[in-house]
Amino acid sequence: MAALCRHVLRSPVIPDPSTPMDAERWKRISALFHAARSQEPAKQKDFLRAECGQDTVLHQEVEALLDAEPKVGHALTDAVADAARTFEESDLSGPKAGHRVGPYQLVREIGQGGMGRVFLAHRADGQFDQEVALKLVRRGMDSHQLLLRFRQERQILARLQHPNIARLLDGGVTEDGQPFFALEYVAGLPIDEYCNTHRLTVDERLALFQDVCRAVLYAHRQLVVHRDLKPDNILVTTDRQVRLLDFGIAKLLAEGGQGSNLTETGLWIMTPAYASPEQVRGEPVGTATDVYSLGVVLYELLAGVRPYDIEGRSPTEVERVVCESQPERPSTRIEKLSPSAKVTTEAISLARRTEPARLRKRLTGDLDVICLEALRKEPDRRYGSVEAMTEDVRRHLLGLPVLARPDSVGYRVGKAVGRHRLAVSAVVAVVLSTTGVVGFYTARLAAERDRAQIEAAKAREVSDFVRGLFAVSDPSESRGETITARELLDEGAQQIEDGLADQPEVQATMMRVIGEVYANLGLFDEARPLLERAVVQHDSLLGPDNPEVATSKIMLGTVLQDIGELERAGVLFREGLQQRQRIFGAEHPEVSEVLGILAYWFETKGDYETAEEHYRLALAQDRQFFSPDDPRVTKSLVDLGGMLRRLDQPSEAEPLLREGLAMQRRYYGDRHPDVASTARNLAALLRDVGQFAEADTLYREVLETRRALFGDAHPDVATALNSYALLLERMGEPERAIATYRELINIYQRIYGGSHASIAAVYNNLATTLRDEGQFEEAIVFFDRSIATGDDVIPEDHPNRAFPRI
Repeated sequence: MAALCRHVLRSPVIPDPSTPMDAERWKRISALFHAARSQEPAKQKDFLRAECGQDTVLHQEVEALLDAEPKVGHALTDAVADAARTFEESDLSGPKAGHRVGPYQLVREIGQGGMGRVFLAHRADGQFDQEVALKLVRRGMDSHQLLLRFRQERQILARLQHPNIARLLDGGVTEDGQPFFALEYVAGLPIDEYCNTHRLTVDERLALFQDVCRAVLYAHRQLVVHRDLKPDNILVTTDRQVRLLDFGIAKLLAEGGQGSNLTETGLWIMTPAYASPEQVRGEPVGTATDVYSLGVVLYELLAGVRPYDIEGRSPTEVERVVCESQPERPSTRIEKLSPSAKVTTEAISLARRTEPARLRKRLTGDLDVICLEALRKEPDRRYGSVEAMTEDVRRHLLGLPVLARPDSVGYRVGKAVGRHRLAVSAVVAVVLSTTGVVGFYTARLAAERDRAQIEAAKAREVSDFVRGLFAVSDPSESRGETITARELLDEGAQQIEDGLADQPEVQATMMRVIGEVYANLGLFDEARPLLERAVVQHDSLLGPDNPEVATSKIMLGTVLQDIGELERAGVLFREGLQQRQRIFGAEHPEVSEVLGILAYWFETKGDYETAEEHYRLALAQDRQFFSPDDPRVTKSLVDLGGMLRRLDQPSEAEPLLREGLAMQRRYYGDRHPDVASTARNLAALLRDVGQFAEADTLYREVLETRRALFGDAHPDVATALNSYALLLERMGEPERAIATYRELINIYQRIYGGSHASIAAVYNNLATTLRDEGQFEEAIVFFDRSIATGDDVIPEDHPNRAFPRI
């Protein structure tokens, strides 16, 4: 700012809107400058001291302009006004409705925020019919660094497959260097506006909030922190489905623009009203930051106002309020609304279908405690994780003691009486006269308390581990080096070994979490030992009838199947299915998930009829538990379609695959692993029935998407290459098919080594093409390799063992 003042003194030149100066700051300077000019000269300094408060920098900036005005006259006054207006309108000079941004055409502006402007846009390159929300990032960032970071992190972000998270689809730079992101377009209202418009009760708001927490928890388990949770980033659709926006974008912006002054402060990559104390102070953030922001959101959903009133305050005042002032309980905050408040207690109560006295009573107690626990100033004193926070919300809704409350006998007995009020009234005389019953319930309360304390301790340990893992990106730890997603995983695996030895249950859980992420990235050698240890530890610690044990076995089974150990994978899948059926019953979403996994195992073994039966069972259960357009139903739909294609039933398979692909494009956009998988299945069907042109287009899309998401050396890329090579043969391009098979063999050998069922299949495919081209000697070599490899790894009764022999 000082440099800008010196420049204005020489010549009243409009400031460059790309300089690191906030538009709101300039508007504030301009307003104070003109207000002070209207005062008598003798009163100007007192006026500024009163208006600027402790913001001495703001005071000095305006005072410098006032001192300079006599020397340059109206030119300075006009320059200040123009500067504020220029900063306010700087983004308006960028792309507008109708303009082309990368492959997208802007339709209309749908929002503005601290990060930039958001447009509804359509894919305009003719490849797909897709509607997106396109976010144009404000100028002043290091675009090269941002896009480099985006490419590094896209593989992790693409794996955020959750029905309550809107997808980050694409990213790029406009012709004039302005970064943009394309996100799944969600038609909905911010969660606070939705709740108030539909007059949702406190319990209904808590139910929606639980959906928000589940989505955030899922992302944390994938090692992604949001950093900017607020109602505008939490939309609710017309069918009351929560969708979180901008997951991963704040992280990318924070770490991708390290060359700019803006990002060095960290102040702009947040919304002050929902920012945690560590964000406001510019300190490293982690999962505890999201816990705090969720606390502000919950407070506002319940009480109708935020815990702090910081509107119109200077940055210094904001920091003081957020970092030092203790928030009031929500139940008392609504009693103390000032007459000038934008909303009254009566209006807040009416929006919750109640009256002020009842609302205060409803918030008093557990809900006060839950909010304040999330809003603690010190990160390590908040809820240990989002899971712990949502567990307390769940317990409150069920009438159980919340874990954040002091553990008093009176509190726990009161909760028990509240849950069983009629029963207590009926047997109170008997209880009073029977000391044995009193002793029994005392023991039960003590056991409940002990288990709650164990769970709370476990949640704290998990939180400490994840917080420590994210701490490696702290400049004091990383020494200025960029921490990649892979390095973060490797660091986490080492911390599990060294830092959780005295917490075996937490250690086993984190082994599974990081093992699953390794597996998703195709890093099976790193995933397998972690998952094997997780199974052993969970089984020995928790016993067979525990959901954690079943989940660990199923995850290990998927990795073993991917690396070709089918028999052991099948044992684990069956054990996991039986355990989940004992825990949840024969029909349950957890059960249908394993049915689908087991169906794919039967398909891999070549038992197509049993696979079809399991796919149909999984689809029937998913339709029972989820809405028709839920992603779980869609996945079961396309899985069955793919199986029917292999059973040579294209007339039944094609509509299932087309319907599923269209639905997945609506959920996720085009660049998503599930979309690529379904498109590959449809392409294979079209290849089989001779529709080569559409099949070729789909295969190219699949390969482009998978390479962009996973790199070249990934099993999903290899599978798509194999299918595409088969199409090239059918299209009469044998040389291209042979080259593709050779490339594919190199990829498989890098992934699996020398022996794997997929390598045997590719040897056979290459040999068949060589034979058809008259290259008999080399064909015999690869037929022999296919037979030898298949005999090592493929079950005796599998049809793939017959093909090279024939």
